[in-house]
Amino acid sequence: MASVFVSKLPPSASKMERVMEQVFWEELALIERDIRNFYDPYQCRVDLLPYLAWEMSVDYWDENWSEQTKRDVIAASNPIHTTKGTRYALDKSIESIRDDGLSVTEWFDDEANLAPGFFRVNLEARNSDIDENTVPQIYTAVNNAKNTRSHLESISITSQIQNPINIGVLSRMGLAIRSGPWRTENIVSSVNVEHVSFVRLGMIIRSGALPLELE
Repeated sequence: MASVFVSKLPPSASKMERVMEQVFWEELALIERDIRNFYDPYQCRVDLLPYLAWEMSVDYWDENWSEQTKRDVIAASNPIHTTKGTRYALDKSIESIRDDGLSVTEWFDDEANLAPGFFRVNLEARNSDIDENTVPQIYTAVNNAKNTRSHLESISITSQIQNPINIGVLSRMGLAIRSGPWRTENIVSSVNVEHVSFVRLGMIIRSGALPLELE
């Protein structure tokens, strides 16, 4: 911090403004001015993201979101505002908060079940958790992006859970084979199981005068 006070006020500044500047100049010098990356949602400091969201006119903000979701929402704000009222803005608003499969069915795509001017949102949850906040978040995002004449009929959420299960199979077999006077070169054991298996095969092969044990 500079030890010599240098006024930053223009010549037209009032006496009161000059006095206030001299009183608070040390505090003003401590203010961080490195904001080169402030307008980049993916390089902006985490603690400044709420201010960047306000600057970019983000319609809906939740402090409980993950850092990545906050950055995605800010990045999607400009495209949403420039295309508000379109199908693209609707998709973009939901994709920014939900990393899932999304489809929107409008009334002319399903005239048998939807009245004119209505649409429904179908969400396939694959990569994001579902809790009590999921539906309100989607509802808010849809209302902020849709046009005035369109009305949300319903929100359908399908959840897929993939939980890999490892199954170990242990098989123990004992065989006694009398092969005569010839030599046995190899023995192949196979198990037709689609899971992980461990097979232990114990054999006694008599191929002459002395028994040969293989395990």
